[in-house]
Amino acid sequence: MKAVTPAMTAGLRSVDLIDGDLRLTLNNTIAAIEDGRVRIAAYLEPLGLDALILNRVEVVFEEVISNIVRHGFAKGADHTILVRVARRQDSLDFTFEDDGTPFNPLEAPKPEPLRSIETAQLGGLGISLVRKMSASVRYEPIARGEVRRDLGGRVFEPHNRLMLSIAAPV
Repeated sequence: MKAVTPAMTAGLRSVDLIDGDLRLTLNNTIAAIEDGRVRIAAYLEPLGLDALILNRVEVVFEEVISNIVRHGFAKGADHTILVRVARRQDSLDFTFEDDGTPFNPLEAPKPEPLRSIETAQLGGLGISLVRKMSASVRYEPIARGEVRRDLGGRVFEPHNRLMLSIAAPV
C-alpha cells in the first residue's frame, strides 16, 4: 500500500502493511472514522468474511475512534491515533494508541438500563457496545516518556493503548 500524505485526506496520515498487519496513522478528526473504515475494508476484502463480522469490525472501529476523537483531546489540538489490524487464525486483533488524555474505557460506568423512551439518554453506549461485540478487550496506560516514535518527523508519545479482538475465522 502506498503512504498517504495529510494533504490527500483529512483523517488519514498514512497507511502501511508491515509483516502482514495493516497500520493506520490517523488525525484526531471525525474524518478519520471513514478514512480508516475504507482502508480496513480494503485490507479485509480478500478474506471474504461474513457480513456480520464485517459489521462488527465497522461498529467497533467507529465507536473507538469517535470516542478517542470526541473525548480524548482538547478541541482543535493536533494529535495522532495509531491503529494496527492483525489477522490471526480465529480473530482480527486491533490495537489503538493515542496521545490524548489517559482514559481507561473499561473503568467507565455501565449505562443505565433503558426504562422508557421518554427518559432515554442519548450517547454513552459506545464502550458497552464495543465490549459486547469484541471477544476480548484490554487497556494499558502508557507512562509518559515510556514510548516515543518518530512518525515522519513528528514525535508521537502515546498515553493510551486499547487492544481488542473480534472473533473471525480467517
